[in-house]
Amino acid sequence: MGKAKSSGKKESLENELGVKFDLKPIFYPKSMVVVGISTKNYVNPGTTTFLKNVFEMDLGDRCYAVNPRGGELEGQKIYREIKDLPETPDVAVIAVKPSIAVYAIEECIYKGVKGLILISGGFAETGSREGKQLQDQITELCFDNNIPLIGPNCVGVFHPPYIDSIFLQSEKLVLPPRGNVAIVSQSGGILLDQFFLAFESREIGVSSAVSIGNKAVINEVHLLDYYSKDKETDVISFYLEGFDPGEGRKFLDVSKKTNKDIVIYSGGTTEASKSAIQSHTASLATNFEVARSAFKQYGILQPLTESEVLNYVKTYSVLASSKRPIKLGKTLKGKVAILSVSGGHGVVCSDLLHKYDLELVEFTEEEKKEMRARVSSTVSDIGGFSNPIDITGAGSDADIIGVLDYLMQLDKVEIVLCIVVPYPPQISVQIGRRIAITARRHPTKPLICFVPYIEKYDLIREALELFHIPLSATVSETVQLAAAIRDKSRVLLRLKGNKTK
Repeated sequence: MGKAKSSGKKESLENELGVKFDLKPIFYPKSMVVVGISTKNYVNPGTTTFLKNVFEMDLGDRCYAVNPRGGELEGQKIYREIKDLPETPDVAVIAVKPSIAVYAIEECIYKGVKGLILISGGFAETGSREGKQLQDQITELCFDNNIPLIGPNCVGVFHPPYIDSIFLQSEKLVLPPRGNVAIVSQSGGILLDQFFLAFESREIGVSSAVSIGNKAVINEVHLLDYYSKDKETDVISFYLEGFDPGEGRKFLDVSKKTNKDIVIYSGGTTEASKSAIQSHTASLATNFEVARSAFKQYGILQPLTESEVLNYVKTYSVLASSKRPIKLGKTLKGKVAILSVSGGHGVVCSDLLHKYDLELVEFTEEEKKEMRARVSSTVSDIGGFSNPIDITGAGSDADIIGVLDYLMQLDKVEIVLCIVVPYPPQISVQIGRRIAITARRHPTKPLICFVPYIEKYDLIREALELFHIPLSATVSETVQLAAAIRDKSRVLLRLKGNKTK
């Protein structure tokens, strides 16, 4: 075996990213090897990964397998050693015991493999001296040879049709649609459940996803830098349990260089969870309450709950479309107008605003008079034109559009929440398209619509989605989307170079 270079220590950091790594071979491999497969156990992580990439990804026959016994699996040759492969793979997925992993990595480096994904566990996260020493050896090898490594203790990289190292059978997974949101998660379980499963249910599209596990080499800073330049990605979402020493500052420094939305969902906010994190990914839990002020200063969004994460990411994904009707041109304070055909929905919505530091706009008598002039005489007589505005069940498409168009023109209104409860008899399935066309005439005014998520109203929702208007399924989601847009406007400070002032 040729000897991989090892100095016994990390190279000195060159800049805020440390050693520069080329991640393209990991995300866009033209060839691949899986080290550690079984010919008998089809649910073995290595075997599952190998078969998925042979038969489900574009790699096909250029995905190779290594097992010391050799043989064949599903018509594919199994090579006894990495050196025997017919070509040098771009990336290697390593699924062997920790005691063998260092040898496998040395072999990959000697072969000239450009990127590594170590899905095996049993390293620093165990808390054992042996596990930490093995991980330190791997870290040193990769830094000394300038080889990017994802993991260990992770599910790896999901970027179809190029690569899928998630070692679960596809039929067991719920996968999100293709889209413009990148996911970086320290936890594989969070990636598959809170992100993949939840994203699929909310129709949030994913460009690619990475589980970084113990982040022995490649960490959130490297991936923020990578996704900042990735043309497939507009929104970068993270689940983080902690930054290693010095990495938080580097993360903030790199964030200044992108105009993409950055959303962080964090674990480790209690003493109990901090202890769990140490045994989960060997990370030092970060005080995210302290970090919150820094994130805010740098225009990084940090939702507190799972539902907020989904609503923030969904909103930014929609707004990032080149056809979006919203073009934020200033920092918003959160002054909201609520338009509804149901007084109850409007009241519940207004009650939730204070939780997210949003506030109702107060209308003058002249402004109320103008709104009455834009609706039918019946609605003018019985409707409520304070805020929230109640068109009542007597309202029609024309009544909604008349008031909506006026609200979109008012400078004092920063965000319009339109609660479309289509039960009144004079509201038609065309209301979605009419609202969307109205919104297009006012490209600098954010509009959020609530429409019940039931099949009979699909046409209304589809018309709004076609024009890239953020949609909610509940009143609380409507308010969260408004907060997300308000917070997004604050990112403008970063784009103007004011974040570090």
